[in-house]
Amino acid sequence: MNYISTRGGAPVSAMTAVCRGLAEDGGLFVPEELPSPLDIRTLYGLSFEETSARFFHRFLPELPFETWRQITREALSSLAMGPEEFQFPVHRLNPYLDRYYLFNADGFPTGSLADLSASILKALWPRALELLDVRERPLLVGVVTEDQAIAFRHGLEAPPSLLYVPDKGLRGLELSLSKAARVFSDSFDDGYRALTSLASDSAFQAHFEEAGVFPLFVGPGHLIEALTAGAVAAQIMAAVGQELEEEAKVDFVVSKDHLSFFAGLVYAASLELPVGMVYVGENDPPSLSTLFSSGRLAFPKKNRRPDDPGAVWPVNLERLLFEVSGRDPARILDILRLAEEENGDWLSEEESHLLGQSVLVTSNDYKRSIRMIRTIYDQTDYLLARDTADAVAGWAKRSGKKSQAPVCFVQTRSPLFDAYTSGRAILGSKLPRGDYGAAVRLLAEEAGVPVGQPLEELLDGGDAAASEAIAATIGEDIREYLLRGESGEESERE
Repeated sequence: MNYISTRGGAPVSAMTAVCRGLAEDGGLFVPEELPSPLDIRTLYGLSFEETSARFFHRFLPELPFETWRQITREALSSLAMGPEEFQFPVHRLNPYLDRYYLFNADGFPTGSLADLSASILKALWPRALELLDVRERPLLVGVVTEDQAIAFRHGLEAPPSLLYVPDKGLRGLELSLSKAARVFSDSFDDGYRALTSLASDSAFQAHFEEAGVFPLFVGPGHLIEALTAGAVAAQIMAAVGQELEEEAKVDFVVSKDHLSFFAGLVYAASLELPVGMVYVGENDPPSLSTLFSSGRLAFPKKNRRPDDPGAVWPVNLERLLFEVSGRDPARILDILRLAEEENGDWLSEEESHLLGQSVLVTSNDYKRSIRMIRTIYDQTDYLLARDTADAVAGWAKRSGKKSQAPVCFVQTRSPLFDAYTSGRAILGSKLPRGDYGAAVRLLAEEAGVPVGQPLEELLDGGDAAASEAIAATIGEDIREYLLRGESGEESERE
């Protein structure tokens, strides 16, 4: 199976797409042709190791199925907590809400779903590089989320990395303590656009070649992240179908901040697995909901949360729009041009209509999200993060809770990362203010939420201060790193 870029260009092999990460024109890799369907009933009773191996092999058959079983076994073994085997974290909310489920990644080693995709990548890369006969030194290069940067530092060994995160976020001290990434002061969108521009610059590619380095570009749009989410969705649908003894479509509720999961649902649906309606939630002020309803993206400047980087072009949205636009690279380039200009109608009326048939996006204010965190906790004892609560509140508003379809709420990161918001919802004035460590400890104890390894190290007195942003541009910083060579790499790790 070959892969093409959302922005055009010649097809490449599956393993080239995996290792390259970003296409030479800066686009995302998508299958040139979709694989054959997968019968959901064949997944009933299978372990996640087996389900994910089947899912990955469907899209990346360049590696034998048995190799995929080895990869998923290695990846999941690295995520197991203690002597117990990895347990797939999907649960019925309570006996009385028998059609409501929660996928909850807060028990992963670093507290996010990024642990899973990072582990798959780290087990896959050596095999892919060997298959491609790559002789240069591999180097991870990417503009990534906090969760991704921290996940690459834990579990299976990864190649040397040069990762960048924006200086707005909730896990800055964990990043500093683990030395997982460099910090830049622009928005995530600006940083990611800079990286895609560099990836498509042949002159910049020559710098890697001169240094004897093979860049493995990573980021929230990486193919393996989307396929990992698709495999997770497949296991959820199999578990729900088997438990309910019916083949009903499963609705999914996801946050705008985690559209990689949404991209995974697109791939699961392409295999004719029973994906129902997708509900996407975002916090006020709205941006994505405006795009889906009117074809025009809002650019809110006021009332934005301090930790919200203000992303206006979610990376994985490009993957979805490629499918909606009839897989037309020229149309994607036109939409990207409009995005740069920050005006005009991005989507046609027909494209907006197609999106609305399977996706409903809703924005929510802070108070509504707080109420939803409290309601879910009172009814189920599960604690939601703010972004998950935004999504669930949107689902409750748009569905009217009248749908008989089973629904899965997807929580891709621990609520402890935003302890003050989740803690305020369930603890009120009992939550310590001004003492982040005490707030996290109290909330974890009250709600039974596990404290991931990096956060535990920070709370145990790890010496960390917020990292200073790089003074140079991302491109200049990468160039300087390459000029330092191997001795520079060693000093970075010390």
